Amino acid sequence: MNKEKLTCVQNIDSISGNLYDLSIELWKHPETAFKEHYATKLLINELKVAGFEIEENIAGIPTAFIGKWGVGRPYIGYLAEFDALPAQSQQVITYRQPIKKDAPGHGCGHNLMAAAHLGAVIAIKNEMEANGLPGTVFFYGCPAEEVLTGKVFMARAGVFNDLDCALNFHPGAINGVSLRRLSGLNNVKFNFWGKSSHASTAPADGRSGSDAAELMNVGANYLREHIHSDVRINYVTTNGGQVPNIVPDFGQTWYFIRALKREMVNEVYERLINVAKGAALMTGVNLEIDFQGGCYPTMQNKVLAEVVWRALTEIGPENFTDEELSFASELNKTCTSAGLPAYGVELKTPIHDNVLPLWGEGTFAYNSTDIGDVSHIVPTVMFNTACFNTKANLHSWQVTACAGHSIGLKGMLYAAKVLSAAGIYLVQEPSIIAKARHELNTELAGVSYECPIPDGVLPPIS
Repeated sequence: MNKEKLTCVQNIDSISGNLYDLSIELWKHPETAFKEHYATKLLINELKVAGFEIEENIAGIPTAFIGKWGVGRPYIGYLAEFDALPAQSQQVITYRQPIKKDAPGHGCGHNLMAAAHLGAVIAIKNEMEANGLPGTVFFYGCPAEEVLTGKVFMARAGVFNDLDCALNFHPGAINGVSLRRLSGLNNVKFNFWGKSSHASTAPADGRSGSDAAELMNVGANYLREHIHSDVRINYVTTNGGQVPNIVPDFGQTWYFIRALKREMVNEVYERLINVAKGAALMTGVNLEIDFQGGCYPTMQNKVLAEVVWRALTEIGPENFTDEELSFASELNKTCTSAGLPAYGVELKTPIHDNVLPLWGEGTFAYNSTDIGDVSHIVPTVMFNTACFNTKANLHSWQVTACAGHSIGLKGMLYAAKVLSAAGIYLVQEPSIIAKARHELNTELAGVSYECPIPDGVLPPIS
C-alpha cells in the first residue's frame, strides 16, 4: 500500500473513538424501517460537522438523505443503512436475554454499517482535500433495507442515476467479497373481502374471506410444480377469522416471490395473481391486491470486487483479544450453523481472522437486498468483514450481541478502512471505473432499469 492509502487508513484510526461511539449510540436506539429518525439526525449532524452538504427528504422519505462533498468526477456513492429488526433486542451477553421483550435490535448490524460508511467518507474527504484530488463523494442515507424497499423508492426517484460507482459494506461472519448473486423479490398481500354470517344457522348467507385465502394457498402450492426450480414462493396466512362460529368476512395471505431474474419474478407474480383471482371467484368474495414492494437481483461488479478485495488484503483484519475470541466461542455453542459451508471453506476459528479469495462467481442465493436495484443502475459492489462469530446467522440475537460488542466495532473499523482505501484507488485510477461501467453495460445488454414499485405505491411513512 502506498503512502496515500496509508494516510487514508490513518484517518480512520484517528476518528476510531468517534466511530465506536456512533455505532454504540445507534445500537442503543434501534429503529425499524422508515422510522429511523434518531439515526438520521445523528448521521446528518456528523456529516455537517465534517463539511458535507446535506439534502434531506429524498424520494419523499423523511429518513432518506444524501451527504455530498467534492467537485467533479468521479462520483462515488456509499450506501449506508441504519434500520433495525423487530423483536431482535438482546443484551451483550452469550445467552438469549433481550434488553426489552419484543423490542427491536440490530440483528443485521446496520449500526455498524452506518458508522463504517460515515468514517469512510470523512477519511476520503480528508485525503482528497490534502492531496488536491478531484472527485465527489456521496453518503446515501438509505432507510428500510430490512423491508427491501428503501433504495427502491430512492432509485425510482432517480437519485443514483448520476453516480459512477457505488460501494457497500455489510457485517458478516467472514472477511471477503462474494460474486454470488442474490434473488429479486416481490412482496404482496392478498386481501379477500366476503360477507359475515352465523356459521351454523345461516351459512348460506356468508362468503368466507378465510376460505378464499386457504384456497389461494392450495392453488399456490400446485403452482410450485410448474415453475422454474430457482423460484421460491413463501407465504403466511395473517388473517383467517376469529372464531369458528362466524363466517369470516376477511382473509389475508402474505407472499414473497423470489427468483434469480427480475423477469421471472414478474412472470410468477402474474400467475400468482391469477391464482388469487380464481380463489376469489370460487368463494364469491372480492379480491384486493396490496403490493408491498419489490427489488431486483444483485449484480456484483467483478471489477469493483477486485478493487475491494485488494484493499481487504492490503489492510488486513483487526486483531482480536482472548476475551473477544472467548465471547465468540461461547456464542458459537448457541448456534446451529455448521460453520457456514456456503463460503466453500470451514471456518475453524470463532472469529474469521483472514481474507477469503473472491468466491461465489456463477452461483446465487435466495436471500435479497434492495442494493440489487442500485446494481442495475450503476456499477456496485458489496463486501463483508467479520463482525460476529463464525456460526451466527444474520437476523439473530447473536448478531445483535456482537453488534454492540467490541467484536462488531473492530469489524466496522476494518470495513471503514477498506471502504476509504477502495475509494482512493478509484479516485486515483478512474480507468477502473470505466472498466466497471463496461462490465455493467455488457451484463445489462441494453435492458434499462424499470422500478418494480409502481408510481402509485408510496413509502409507508404515515
